[in-house]
Amino acid sequence: MAGLLPHPRTAPRRAQWPRSLHRAALFLGVGSALYWASFALGHQTLWSSGSGAVYLDIILAWLGILVQVAAWPNLWEGLRDLRARRPRDASPVLAWRAFLLGLVLAGAAAVVLPVQYHALASTDAWLLVLYVTVFPFVAWTSVPLLSLHGILFGRVAGYLGPRPRHVADLGAGILFAVAAATTALVLEHPGTTAFLDTWRVGQGLLPSAAFAGYALIAVGMTMHAVPATYHVRPGVAEGGR
Repeated sequence: MAGLLPHPRTAPRRAQWPRSLHRAALFLGVGSALYWASFALGHQTLWSSGSGAVYLDIILAWLGILVQVAAWPNLWEGLRDLRARRPRDASPVLAWRAFLLGLVLAGAAAVVLPVQYHALASTDAWLLVLYVTVFPFVAWTSVPLLSLHGILFGRVAGYLGPRPRHVADLGAGILFAVAAATTALVLEHPGTTAFLDTWRVGQGLLPSAAFAGYALIAVGMTMHAVPATYHVRPGVAEGGR
């Protein structure tokens, strides 16, 4: 229809939007859902004649970590693309640095945990069991990652349309709130199991809030991926008159 043009605030941004960031948000949302389910499920054990005890909560938590790790290549590609397209903006740079710092934390956990548990010299399957059992519940990586993801997607949200931006910003704010609440509770009740005890309260109240934050971010990204709507240009009547 004559006189109908893309909305000036949405069309240019949608044309330059890296879809990899949309996929990364979806991966992080699914991974967070699995991670929350591991706490909500509680200690559930199945017995198998071949492998013995199977801990369902540990398996769910580990699957959640693997799905979140699957988001890293998309974050790498999407943030690099966003920086290349907007080299003068500070937000892509800060989002990129938050992502790199998250990689450093994950790498540090992979190095420190075997040292902490004296498992470097292990030549059997116990090293793998150690990672599966301990890594998903490491507080000093899980909690900072919430804040780093809040920074990352909070900065990326600035390039969304108004409504998706508000949804993604709300999700980022929830991630900050969960990280702050977890830190306060762990400091108030310190101990080797403080993080696990805190996140198991109320059938996983805090991880469920974190899941809600990631879900809102994913929804905001999905709303942005919908084709641009068309609006009548101000001052131009329908039909081109």
